[in-house]
Amino acid sequence: MLRFVVFNEDSPASDFTLRHAHLIGKDDLGVPGTISFSEGVITCEKATNDEASLALQVDAGTCGMLTLRTCLLPHRERPYLLELELARHRIMLFLNKMEEWGLSYISNDDPIVIAFEEARTAFTESLVARDPSGEYTPQQAASAKVALCKAIEASEGLARLCAQRQLTYRLDPPEDTKPIAAPRLGILVPTEQFAEPLRKIVAGTFDFMVSTMRWKEIEREEGRYSFVETDRWIEWAVRQGRIPVVGGPILDFSPACIPEWMGVWGQDYQSVREFAYEHAKRVVTRYRRTVNRWVAVSGLNLNRGFSFSVDQMIELTRLSVLIVRKLHPSAKVVVEVTEPWGEHVSANPESLSPLLYAELALESGMQIDALGLRLQLGDRSPGRSMRDLCQLSALLDDYAAFERPIDVTAVGVPSAPVPENNSDDEHDCEPGWWRSPWSPIQQAEWMTEALTIITSKPYIRSVAWQALFDASRSPEMPYGGLITTEGRAKPGLRRLAEIRDAVRQKKVPTVALGEIVSNNTDLAAAAAQAAESEPPPTA
Repeated sequence: MLRFVVFNEDSPASDFTLRHAHLIGKDDLGVPGTISFSEGVITCEKATNDEASLALQVDAGTCGMLTLRTCLLPHRERPYLLELELARHRIMLFLNKMEEWGLSYISNDDPIVIAFEEARTAFTESLVARDPSGEYTPQQAASAKVALCKAIEASEGLARLCAQRQLTYRLDPPEDTKPIAAPRLGILVPTEQFAEPLRKIVAGTFDFMVSTMRWKEIEREEGRYSFVETDRWIEWAVRQGRIPVVGGPILDFSPACIPEWMGVWGQDYQSVREFAYEHAKRVVTRYRRTVNRWVAVSGLNLNRGFSFSVDQMIELTRLSVLIVRKLHPSAKVVVEVTEPWGEHVSANPESLSPLLYAELALESGMQIDALGLRLQLGDRSPGRSMRDLCQLSALLDDYAAFERPIDVTAVGVPSAPVPENNSDDEHDCEPGWWRSPWSPIQQAEWMTEALTIITSKPYIRSVAWQALFDASRSPEMPYGGLITTEGRAKPGLRRLAEIRDAVRQKKVPTVALGEIVSNNTDLAAAAAQAAESEPPPTA
């Protein structure tokens, strides 16, 4: 059991909302357990006495409303101070990443080092500001929070510096080194709209298009398939747009993507397996001449709405990969990992940690070309609470350990605060924000920083923004697109075109934005203006 004292200004907190609270064990694997709050103390109960880390959402001041974590902590009778342990972990993360990323040469007058030294000073002040009785004090909590905010600021600066250095090396390597292909930037296209301005934007702004093939939309009734909306986008991309198409996920076991009629079969694995096989076979057979890369399966590790064993999860993964390999041997095959931070494991012991799922899938001998990661943040959907830029960079490094290419199959944040869904869903809680509450400008700023970090990683093969426009029907994320429901382009659309051009011109986006003029950027701007003047018709 772990306990953490929480203060509210000058006294122990009488009320504290536990948001996105979960436990993490060794090797960043999720730990099942229960987390509660009472009389100023957070209590974490777990099945074993092994060391564990608490992660939860906290107010990090000017850095945002973020989900942060402590170090691995042993059980002890005396409770820990929450802010102090959060700051301790962030200082440790900074030092570890400085060494791992080879950035120990930073001068002492660099703003990154100055912020870190301020964090370390405040952390020391918190350690020594003890009450003579040994109890924690509000002054300790206040100093620890200062240390936490400064450490986040320093670590984000470190991640930004590492990204700029790595991306420069990737885009313009020395002559005596083997070049690494530049990452490709794509877009997920919801199928409900098919207006000419949208098609113009896709063709002129992106390197590839992702056709969202939701099982729920293709097979609304058992055995009755409808490919009309998917067909028109793929046919246009191949014949007119001349743009590569990524298909899938073919089988998506996330609750939002499973057909409603499948609910009655949730406890019957053999029936689910048969339905999955038939659906995957139909989809791949239909589009194998037009799609060159498949996301074979997604959402299995969540185990929501089903009662799969670990062996059954891996078998379904193998089934989906084998179907693609058999029906479309020349295609690239991707297995997608959703909710990659693994928040779900604490609340659902039958789910599988995303890192463990990826490891088991790769060790099973499947012919998987790449891992896919969904990096969607700032949304009320489970597993999408906000993280900072250093956490984003560190997460990618964790998955790089599998030594496989990585496709970021969906990345994004909203352009406005996501409203509550007015339901009793326990997962519907404040998703958080980065630096300031979400707005179209803030979405574009986060896009610039995040895509610079993502594309700098040499193992990242491609990145796709989560949606071209704000769909009115089953959106990937409310306000998560680049065009509003009224058909007006957001700042992020032009920004993404600039980022793509920066990469093509071998420039770091955070340095080159606003200075790039190219035919592609002009085309994206013209398409954005067309979208503003001609709203997409309702499907």
